[in-house]
Amino acid sequence: MIDLKLEKQTVLYNILNTPPRIWPHNHSYIEPVFSKGFFGGIRAHLPPAEAYTPLGATGKVAEGDYGMRSGFLLDAPHKARVSPAVGAFWQALFDGVFDAEFSDTLVAHFRPQIAARLAAEGVAWPTEIKRDMILVRDTSSDGVKIHTSDPKNLITLLFYLPEDARYAPCGTTLYLPKQRDFRCWGGPHHGFENFDKVWTAPFLPNSLFMFVKSNDSFHGVEPIQIDGMRRDLLLFYVHR
Repeated sequence: MIDLKLEKQTVLYNILNTPPRIWPHNHSYIEPVFSKGFFGGIRAHLPPAEAYTPLGATGKVAEGDYGMRSGFLLDAPHKARVSPAVGAFWQALFDGVFDAEFSDTLVAHFRPQIAARLAAEGVAWPTEIKRDMILVRDTSSDGVKIHTSDPKNLITLLFYLPEDARYAPCGTTLYLPKQRDFRCWGGPHHGFENFDKVWTAPFLPNSLFMFVKSNDSFHGVEPIQIDGMRRDLLLFYVHR
């Protein structure tokens, strides 16, 4: 039986002991993030294709360039499309690993960055911290244009769940605006032509790309045209 409390501490240990990268904005890339055995369980419990919903129809994103993305939510309609074991696995992950202690620990660790962001935005510290999780599956596409994350998000975590390293160049890319002082608090997606590509997080098994949302946390996904490609991710958000 998997010890979820121990797995939570393993994930936090790997995240909080990885030095942040400060340019072009504060972010971290962690590998590995889960224990080897638990990551095997994640792979074994990925829902089948028919259990997913087009991401634009989930209510989790505004209309935009998400045509290649589908999502699996922890709600009754989605869990009804999978076996009880699969539904229970993902619920246990959210309740036992990505629980309130997990999100509170991240907020405490990154509090100086979050506080600086909120001060710059001119808003008070939130009265309530929430958390959310969604499984995402991508196919070949024209990419996800450049954005800084939803305005309500405080911390964004993108867990990469591929089977192997064949799509390593297809992770999240960081950008600098060509107009270097351009900033965006979130919402709109911006065209690739207005930004310089900086670095792409390797899309490797059991890895994590994460960042504290700011007005310069520009990121996106470059156009990918690979027949039969499948990118599995787990997105976890700490938000106000």
